[in-house]
Amino acid sequence: MSSPQCGPSEYIHDSFKDILSDITMPNATYSLKIADRLYIEEAYAVLPEYLKCAKKFYKAELEEVNFKTATEEARQLINSWVVKETNGQIQDFLEPGSVDLDTALVLVNAIYFKGIWKTAFKEEHTREVPFNVTEQESRPVQMMCQNSTFKVAAVAAEEMKILELPYASGKLSMLVLLPDDISGLEQLEKKISFEKLMEWTSPNVMEMKRVKVYLPRMKIEGKYNLTSVLMALGMTDLFSPSANLSGISSAESMKISEAIHEAYMEVSEEGTEMSGSVDVMGDIQHSSEFEEFRADHPFLFLIKHNPTNNILFFGRYCSP
Repeated sequence: MSSPQCGPSEYIHDSFKDILSDITMPNATYSLKIADRLYIEEAYAVLPEYLKCAKKFYKAELEEVNFKTATEEARQLINSWVVKETNGQIQDFLEPGSVDLDTALVLVNAIYFKGIWKTAFKEEHTREVPFNVTEQESRPVQMMCQNSTFKVAAVAAEEMKILELPYASGKLSMLVLLPDDISGLEQLEKKISFEKLMEWTSPNVMEMKRVKVYLPRMKIEGKYNLTSVLMALGMTDLFSPSANLSGISSAESMKISEAIHEAYMEVSEEGTEMSGSVDVMGDIQHSSEFEEFRADHPFLFLIKHNPTNNILFFGRYCSP
């Protein structure tokens, strides 16, 4: 069987396929579900080559639905599929009224993540404590706590600390970027870039130290209509009748009606080893004292795929 010809950027798609295959491989230490699918009005004919390429590189499929005369049924079908693909965590992906009889093409992207730490937080050490939303307001949060050895950095010029918490697989880590000040998040967000992240988290900046970590137990969910985001990045034609989607369908004037992304992740105590009992290899800043990393005010976090430095999740935690 001949391989599909997927355009001049095939090598980029191929690289993405390799990363996607690696991070979504069935794994006992984390659950990462990525749900990608295009839903197209059944009146439009889809090119077979496009279907092959989408499945080959992105494990994405295209499904025909009847937006014209069965709009609500189509919406419920899409929502049911997202529920199934995300272990039941993402509900009501498309809200009532988000699709109508003029909808032609809907891009669905949902991602779910729950990982198991290399070093567990003990549940009996989790306490309800105040989380400082602002300098004037605090709210209760379930704060996890452990003493162990982690990579940390104090970036004085940016007035923040960074902590790396490895997941049990070894492939993934969570990085927590904690401003020194309760109100320092906005300033940090203005400065951050991929290059800065690589600089701040480089081996000559991060050090292995004994750390007393305080981190909130979290369930974080975010939904975004990507239409305005993609248009701001210059993809304006994609959502207008002048869109050239001839690689998908021979239908004229077809455009993407909706592009929706939703992410859900959980952070809990669960780990494979107990804190305080881990043999750590490598250079450690020896001290009988534990350095404190207390994430009790707004911070940034990201989940990183260590072999490639790809960022799978990036978010902010501002309030319980």
